[in-house]
Amino acid sequence: MTTKHRNSAGRRRRCAAAALLVAAGASVAGVLGATATANAAPDQYVAVAVGRGNDQPPVVSIGGISVGTDEHQTGIAAQTNCVNNGGSGCVLEAISTNGCAAAAANDAGEIEAATDPSLQVARNSAMSKLQSQQGAHVVVSGCTTPQHAPPFQPPRPVGALPVSPPQAPKQGPTVSWNPILSGLQAHIADRSGVSSQCTYSTDNYNRSFALPANSAYDLKIAPAIPEFRNWNVTITCDNGTSTAATTYF
Repeated sequence: MTTKHRNSAGRRRRCAAAALLVAAGASVAGVLGATATANAAPDQYVAVAVGRGNDQPPVVSIGGISVGTDEHQTGIAAQTNCVNNGGSGCVLEAISTNGCAAAAANDAGEIEAATDPSLQVARNSAMSKLQSQQGAHVVVSGCTTPQHAPPFQPPRPVGALPVSPPQAPKQGPTVSWNPILSGLQAHIADRSGVSSQCTYSTDNYNRSFALPANSAYDLKIAPAIPEFRNWNVTITCDNGTSTAATTYF
């Protein structure tokens, strides 16, 4: 065999070996790619739907939401959730893949929706799309994975009045005494801020008087002879307040 023939044979062997390595690499890459695809998490979908609780302004909008791995079924589930929450004519407003969705409404019944990877951005975007901001609020929102956002306030039931925060109980009047000629004077001051009709009561003595809001009344108990003992006094007013006190006279 000549040198030329030996070199050609060597080149053929090296080329064949390289081809085998490429084929083996492709085979391994294919196996790894198939494994990675098989292990990839399926897409998650979040869907929001909105219906109405009434037809006349201010319109009450009612939402529904669902999260799942099937886009079509997730949309149907959101509408079903809206109906179960009391909504009428529930419509699918938005679906987000591996993200967040939000729907907003106003008193006129206008509804807008938005999607975004950020829940807060989705909520703000839906709100900004509303032509009127009168009564504007987020009806329903959520993500395929939990995210922090300001707490969502669900709409109040149809015909329900807004709930006012509890008020602090009104305070009863204060009372102090001063001796006067032939008797005793009770200085009674209102702390409730509400005008009322009050009664001053103690042993064998009852007296009614008007007590203006945030004002005082001087009740004169005369003639009265000192008995040099404690007197238990109760002042009761028709605004729901009362005061119990003791004076020595």
